[in-house]
Amino acid sequence: MKLDLHCHTSHSIDSIIKIADLKKRSEKTGVIPAITDHNSIGAHREMRSLGASFIPGEEIRTDRGDLIGLYLTENIPKRTPFAEAIDKIHSQGGIAYLPHMYDRSRKGVIPSEEEAERIDIIEVFNSRCPLEEFNAKAAAFAGRQKILQACGSDSHFLFEFGSTYNEVPDFDIGSPKEFIQAMGSARMATKKATVFVRGTTALVAVAKKTLQRLRH
Repeated sequence: MKLDLHCHTSHSIDSIIKIADLKKRSEKTGVIPAITDHNSIGAHREMRSLGASFIPGEEIRTDRGDLIGLYLTENIPKRTPFAEAIDKIHSQGGIAYLPHMYDRSRKGVIPSEEEAERIDIIEVFNSRCPLEEFNAKAAAFAGRQKILQACGSDSHFLFEFGSTYNEVPDFDIGSPKEFIQAMGSARMATKKATVFVRGTTALVAVAKKTLQRLRH
C-alpha cells in the first residue's frame, strides 16, 4: 500500500486540484492521499461521495505554525494554540503529524521536548522544501526523539502527486491504530518538486482571494 500523507485540493486557498481528478490520479498511481487542506475539512465529504480511498486530515495553522491532523472528523480552527491543537487531534482519535518543521520559508514548528513526546509522526521529507538541509534536520530530530518518520509531497498541483509516498503493508485504511502499526515499517519513495511550484502556488492564492472578494 502506498500513502502520500500531505496533499491539498481546491479546498485549500492555494491549490487547484479538483477532487475528481485527484481520485483518478490516485487510482492510476496506486497512491492513497491524506487530504490535508489548509484549515479545512471540506473536501472529505466530496471524497467520500466519489467512493475515493483517502485519509481525512487537515493542515492547521496554529498560533506557532503548521501542524497536520490525520484521521480527523471535526475542523480544528486556525490559530489554535499549538499544544491545544495536539490535544484536539488526539481527542478525535487522530494522529499528530508535524510537517516541514525546519523550513524557514514556511511556518514550521520546532517543538519542545515535552511537545515532541506527543507528536506521532514527523515529516522528514517534504517535496517542496527548497533545501535538503531542512528535511535532513527533521530526520535527525525524529531519530533523536524516536518518533515515526514519513514523507509527503505537499501537492498543490495534480502533476506533483504520485511520486512521493510511504510504502507500507496493507492495513485497514480507516483505522488509526493499524495506520500507526503499518507506518512502523514504512519505506519512503521521494521526489523533490520543481523550483517553480512554490511561486506558482502563491499566485494561485492571490487569484483565488481576489475572486472571493469580487464575489462578495
